Amino acid sequence: MDTTSDLPDASRQRAPTNVGGGDWATFAVLLGLGTIYATSVPGWHFMWLMLVGVGWLLFGVTWLIVLGVALVRRARLVALRRNWMFWAVPPLVVALVGSLVYVGAPFRMRFELSRSSLDHFAKTVSEGTPPGKRNWIGLYPVEYLEGSRRAFGFMIEDTGFFGSYGFAWSPNGEPDIDAPGYYRHFDGQWYLWIDD
Repeated sequence: MDTTSDLPDASRQRAPTNVGGGDWATFAVLLGLGTIYATSVPGWHFMWLMLVGVGWLLFGVTWLIVLGVALVRRARLVALRRNWMFWAVPPLVVALVGSLVYVGAPFRMRFELSRSSLDHFAKTVSEGTPPGKRNWIGLYPVEYLEGSRRAFGFMIEDTGFFGSYGFAWSPNGEPDIDAPGYYRHFDGQWYLWIDD
């Protein structure tokens, strides 16, 4: 009885060709979301940005090494054709996220999503309700809040590197708040409050 036909033929075996395209794409998307979050406030969330920056650096170097190895090995070249998510999605995520950050879309999107809460809070303060202590206004964690019935401002937690950033509201031009920093008009009655 011949059992050699049951043994695998070494000449027909191929090297594994899966380079884990879905895993690379998922990690790139997660890093992209982290970047969008870090850049969605004035002055940016500096610590988040540093963590995401290290993640992008490690991801990019590793991705380039794996891509280089795949281009050198013929068996891996077949895998690249099959696993388009590996080589196509990460550069597309980088281009998309880079473009969004460049035009300020994450910052504007978070502001617009918080706009109704911000305007409601401004209305209650202008009607005489003292600002009081708040933990959040819209999607913004409040570090501290200053102001009066005429104008108020709040600093956002963990923004900036050397200073603090936040928003100020004033219906009559530049805010008159007895606090350090300067103001830059942003939208309507809202100003960016920058304390370097």
